[in-house]
Amino acid sequence: MGTIYYLSATIFQQPVAEISHVVGRKPAFLLVLTFAAAGTVIAGTANSIAVLLAGRAFQGFANAGSVLSAIILTDLVPIQDRAIWLATQNARMLFFMNLPLLVISAIGLAFLLGFDRPELGIRKSLKSVDWIGIGIFIPSALSFLSPFVMAPTLFPWISVQALVPLASGVIGLATLAVHQRFFARRPMFRPEIFSKHVTVSAILGLTVCGICLNILLFHLVLFWEGVRGYSKMETSVAVLPETVSIPIAALVCGLVMRRTNRIREAVSVGWPLAVLSLGLLWFMDDNTPLPWLVIVNCGVGLAAGILMAALNVSLLAATKRELNGHAIAMGLQARSAGMCLGIAIGTTVFSYTMNQRLRQVGGEMNSEEILRMIEEIKRDPNCRKAIIDALRVLWVICCALSGIVGLYNCVCKFPLLRDPSAEGPGTERVAANGPEKRANSSTVASQDSKV
Repeated sequence: MGTIYYLSATIFQQPVAEISHVVGRKPAFLLVLTFAAAGTVIAGTANSIAVLLAGRAFQGFANAGSVLSAIILTDLVPIQDRAIWLATQNARMLFFMNLPLLVISAIGLAFLLGFDRPELGIRKSLKSVDWIGIGIFIPSALSFLSPFVMAPTLFPWISVQALVPLASGVIGLATLAVHQRFFARRPMFRPEIFSKHVTVSAILGLTVCGICLNILLFHLVLFWEGVRGYSKMETSVAVLPETVSIPIAALVCGLVMRRTNRIREAVSVGWPLAVLSLGLLWFMDDNTPLPWLVIVNCGVGLAAGILMAALNVSLLAATKRELNGHAIAMGLQARSAGMCLGIAIGTTVFSYTMNQRLRQVGGEMNSEEILRMIEEIKRDPNCRKAIIDALRVLWVICCALSGIVGLYNCVCKFPLLRDPSAEGPGTERVAANGPEKRANSSTVASQDSKV
């Protein structure tokens, strides 16, 4: 149920963001809210699994609203304040209530958000959209990511059902890269975003954040229920150290970056903290004291919040002002793709390791069977030991990925938060001084032109 949501969100985020660059934020956002409302109604009234999956797919498409929210913030907010606003946006997602808020959001957008009407008109502007690129990207991304979210639950990795879509997706994405580089008049994926080490490292870092977060949140449930014997309600409380500390850390990180005008320090703190916290997860078992578990899991959440705030802002600071919308959309796309990969990596590695341990005592099961049989597993010490060993392999993988990409991040040269070369001449001065100074500067400019 969760995989179809992440798959749909990953595939459609970039096309929706690209359309918003052409037709304007308001029409694109209202379209997204319509899909979100439709998905909520379909899922809520579903009487079969197929209809329920269709509703979740609609809601995944509507997840592009988070991209548009971030793009609108980059349009309206000076760069030194964007990390704070982006972190606040993420915190509000904790209280998302679906349909009532969708209606309120649609009304608010209709009356409060201005319409950045294209100069050429919507019809002519739509012709400039890279429809060929979108047409290549959607089926290629779907083909490439489908095996990751379906194997090995529905079919094994070494099978026609997995390898053929994977190979087709790779060929399609390679074709997309050639099209974007040599043939697209207005590329959906702007080459300038991939031309610097700092932006490439930020995109890789956000991808790894998505991988590790999904591995953690999907499999910590198995730890708390299968190893510690918690109920579902107790497990919901047990994962709060991650879910609450992430937005808080992102908000504090944004405030610190705004005050210091620097990004490097946040990255230099975030990655070592991530590696340390993920490494300490190795020691979690059925006898670990609860305060220690809370501290370690808070460390993981704090590291994720710091890194997502710092890496998103580094993408904006390292690109030109007119490309900030494309940059933030690419960052969110990378994190969403990482979440899909996290499902695949976590499920495959956990199931394989779990079965290796269970075969030693004459058993075998996959992660879905473990969830269905969680009550029996609680009473079997062999199964609990197998879960702990399988989870430790996942923690090692997350720790290694964070260490490798974190090292690449830390050796890159990060720009200052308020860098005239990134924002364009005079932008920071106007943004910092506010509307009154902007009016004064405009008056001076007009006087200079007269002279």
